[in-house]
Amino acid sequence: MDQTAADGRIEAARAVAYPTRKKLHTEMLKFATPVTWRGVGLLALDFALYFGALAGVVFLPPLWAKIACSLVAGVKIANLATLGHDAAHGSLVREIWLNKILAIVAWLPAMFNARLWVYDHHILHHPKVNGPHRDSFTPFSKAEFDRLPLQRQLRERLYRAPLGLGFGFYYVFERWLPVKVFPRSFMPAGVRREAWINFGYLVLWVGVLTTAMAAAPLYSHTSAATAVVLGVLVPHFLWMNLMAFTSFVQHTHPDVAWFDGETERGDLGQPEVVSTQVDFPRWFKTIMHNVHDHAAHHVQPRIPSYRLAHAQARLNELLG
Repeated sequence: MDQTAADGRIEAARAVAYPTRKKLHTEMLKFATPVTWRGVGLLALDFALYFGALAGVVFLPPLWAKIACSLVAGVKIANLATLGHDAAHGSLVREIWLNKILAIVAWLPAMFNARLWVYDHHILHHPKVNGPHRDSFTPFSKAEFDRLPLQRQLRERLYRAPLGLGFGFYYVFERWLPVKVFPRSFMPAGVRREAWINFGYLVLWVGVLTTAMAAAPLYSHTSAATAVVLGVLVPHFLWMNLMAFTSFVQHTHPDVAWFDGETERGDLGQPEVVSTQVDFPRWFKTIMHNVHDHAAHHVQPRIPSYRLAHAQARLNELLG
């Protein structure tokens, strides 16, 4: 977008008479009512479908069926991560202690360290959306891009390739491995201590899953290579693509502003303005646990995903 058009959109956004922050929070708070049986039920269903898909990879004879099950497993990892996101926000079920346990459990198939995800998401992302924290697909100005080393420019061109062909590579190398697996020295000491415990859970999960897949020839007619590739690697890479796509569309749009440093934001930088809603068909939104109704989540993070569609519809009414 040229600068004149961008300035015009910004001025138009500033001219909108947004409801007060208090009114928005009051309205969204009406949807922040988790139901324990519903949250546990959704988690149990997604785990059942995930393990069922892994069983299909191992036991179904046709290769096409194994591949189909592998893709289902990848989608179910994404679904479980959404529910883990809810639990980490304390919104999947009513009980605080149960949310903490379910958050750790739900993030295991995603191979995410739950404590590190909370630190990156709650502490760094939410308070300053589209701000100084290097979040998913932070944009570059033309001048910033031109100053990047050539190898970095080539990586960014891969990550932002047409049709999202580089999404999975972006998330693996820029978000998952650097900040979502094991603690780093730049993280607070308290976070590191708790994260090492969660890293132990993660190592145990990956070890058991990989061993079970590698041992497939002992209890099925599927080779170890096929089971590991379709039961572990393909689902994980599909999940990386889905996570990267979701992160990209949740805060990327020509009308959405990003802020460099501690710039004064005003109305233009409020969470409901710098978060997008992607309007997919109802069946797709249900399958994906309404994860793309994102603006309502940023106004009130304690809204469970199974209430987000109604919350987003109400927010759209309030914002016009």
